[in-house]
Amino acid sequence: MRDLLMGAMPPDWDVATSARPEAVQALFHRTVPVGVQFGVVRVLLKGFEYEVATLRADLGYSDGRRPDGVRFTDLSEDVRRRDFTINGLALDPMTGEVADLVGGVADLRAGILRAIGNPDERFAEDRLRPLRAVRFAARTGFAIEAGTLEAIRRAAADVAAVSVERIGEELKKTLLSARPGLGWRLLADTGILAAVLPECDGAGSTDRVAAALDAAVGTTDVDGMWAVALWPLGPEAAAVTLRRLRQSNRAIRDAADTVRLGAAAATLDDGNVVRAKRLLREPRARAGLDVLAAWRRAEGHDDGPVRAARDRLAGWAPADLHPPRLATGDDALAAGIPSGPRVAEALEALEDAQLDGTVADPAAALAFLRGMAARVDRTR
Repeated sequence: MRDLLMGAMPPDWDVATSARPEAVQALFHRTVPVGVQFGVVRVLLKGFEYEVATLRADLGYSDGRRPDGVRFTDLSEDVRRRDFTINGLALDPMTGEVADLVGGVADLRAGILRAIGNPDERFAEDRLRPLRAVRFAARTGFAIEAGTLEAIRRAAADVAAVSVERIGEELKKTLLSARPGLGWRLLADTGILAAVLPECDGAGSTDRVAAALDAAVGTTDVDGMWAVALWPLGPEAAAVTLRRLRQSNRAIRDAADTVRLGAAAATLDDGNVVRAKRLLREPRARAGLDVLAAWRRAEGHDDGPVRAARDRLAGWAPADLHPPRLATGDDALAAGIPSGPRVAEALEALEDAQLDGTVADPAAALAFLRGMAARVDRTR
């Protein structure tokens, strides 16, 4: 309902009903009791899935995440257990009438994010809610109501008790929002950043990280946005952070590589064409340049190194970056290169010679290897 009133098509619909779970199961042929103890039944109908929840009141939250039990009730009680007023709206599909029992429509119009009822109680019920508030603010640009904001500050430390998977998912959604910089500032201001990303609290200026995140919006993917946020840590520490948040191995590798390549690209103007080609041919090189551009903008620097690297990349054909293999390990041995690690070293040196244009055909490659073998003999 919230998205609809904001002029956007909702990505999904929460279906609520006064019917008990057993009645829902009896009405439809194919159902899955995914959370029947909480009144939730998944209905499979005409190729679609719908989660249907019975209107309920929750009976305590000992673990700060899920209700200890539920009591089935009416719409009035059901909406008052929810998090924010803008999420407490209901639509009658038969009449098209909006039921607003918590002032959600007024807050939507005013651009305010406000907890329903007592904010301290709402955040104690579900310790993830303070982080969700930041994510909603970053998505919508809404101001967090003063009492709700103070309650978030009081509850910030408790967010760390939530599973790292859920924390990581909310942080990811915040980074992918329309205003990730606003989200980052709120994380720092409320104390949530210190609770869930302590390595980032004080690592780099909050304003610069926020400015870099905003500068990167629409230019890179989620791993690139992680790279922007974790840039001050460097690639190794960024990987440690994402591993702690239990991100996928691919996401960890891609974000860390993006940080590494972006930082390296800042010094590519040294005339070393081999180093430039080896770096810019890596899969995450373009993302690294996007992140470097965002950070240089945030720090008030020109984007000269980024432009230079992009110009180089545009001027090279795929074969310039990945030259064909002109010799094998057997060729290196036949040329006199000693067996063992020196063979790999010789082939890497040969590829460097191809990258800088010194070697261009098999005959020149064999001559290059023989020359290397002769130098090895002289050093023995």
